Amino acid sequence: MNHEFDAIAEYFQNPATHRHSTTVVGNGDDASVHHIPDGYALVMSTDTAIESVHWPKAMPLNIAGNRAVHAALSDLAAMGATPAWLWLAITARDMTALQAMSKGIVQACGTHHLELAGGDTTCGNTNTITVTAGGLVPQGKAMLRTLAQEGDEVWLLGDVGLAAAGLKQWLDDKRQGCFVPYFERIQPRYTQGERLRQAGVRCCMDVSDGLLQDAGHIATASQLQIQIDLEHIRQLDCYQKLTSYFDAETSLKKVLSGGEDYALLCTAPPELRQDLLKLQAVRIGNCLPGEGVHLTHRGQVIDYNIKGFDHFA
Repeated sequence: MNHEFDAIAEYFQNPATHRHSTTVVGNGDDASVHHIPDGYALVMSTDTAIESVHWPKAMPLNIAGNRAVHAALSDLAAMGATPAWLWLAITARDMTALQAMSKGIVQACGTHHLELAGGDTTCGNTNTITVTAGGLVPQGKAMLRTLAQEGDEVWLLGDVGLAAAGLKQWLDDKRQGCFVPYFERIQPRYTQGERLRQAGVRCCMDVSDGLLQDAGHIATASQLQIQIDLEHIRQLDCYQKLTSYFDAETSLKKVLSGGEDYALLCTAPPELRQDLLKLQAVRIGNCLPGEGVHLTHRGQVIDYNIKGFDHFA
């Protein structure tokens, strides 16, 4: 009896999972095989989540598995892609840990009608989940960080700072805290990403390492300056929620540098303003000639040095 293969069959292959219509060979062979329909492009993203780095060691592993899938799907959302498949590479301390992580992963697949198309399992000293997500997007329509234009407005779809607040409550042993659910349950916004793409948005990314840091990725990739308006930030619902619990300075820091919220940050020309408002996006800034990301107050750039998450810090 091979315990690894038995576990794979029991935890990942036997549970009912969606089979995508374009799959030719699915889970169980050396590799999966997929047909890409005419007029579409394949979009793939890989994310790794490590115990005690991306989730607290004491967090239930089914929640960790669920979060790992949703974080990977958020990258597809930022491209405007429709998710279709998942591939996994899991390192588990033991079979109990593997089973617990599998429950959250299979649950996420069921929620989003994803096919678990393959993967690998190993035993190691640290629980680690690597998720590769694949999806489809119409040819030439993927939203890219390189496509922001001078004169574009900067928009935010979703909350930022709340997951960071939830993590703090979690680490402070306030497991029933009002912000904890925002950390435990990631919401991949791929439906909104599809609608942004359909509305004509060409530049988008998800906010995983902090609003200012991730805006900086767009500024660098598109070779322009992004200005974020402090007054717009203070009017965000998420900022108002944070100030009910934290002081104003702490709340602002969490909005600007807190990660793991997976909101969508995009740029769009003014003529798309009504479309974005219908999607409940909020305008927070502008794209201008120059470089870098700057925080402004009443039209003046202010000195506000906040760094986002650094995986090697």
